[in-house]
Amino acid sequence: MSDKDLTRQEEELSLSEFEGEERQDGHDFGNWPEFAGLLFTVFVAWLIFFFRG
Repeated sequence: MSDKDLTRQEEELSLSEFEGEERQDGHDFGNWPEFAGLLFTVFVAWLIFFFRG
């Protein structure tokens, strides 16, 4: 892997290169991190409004 490969953005990759990197990575978390983050954000906003009025 060269330095040029490390700085390439996903938009610059072809579909086959992107899918190959995703398969090589081996992690497939699905969408639950986004849902957990959204739920946490809503919870924090609720806490702020609940305790601040």
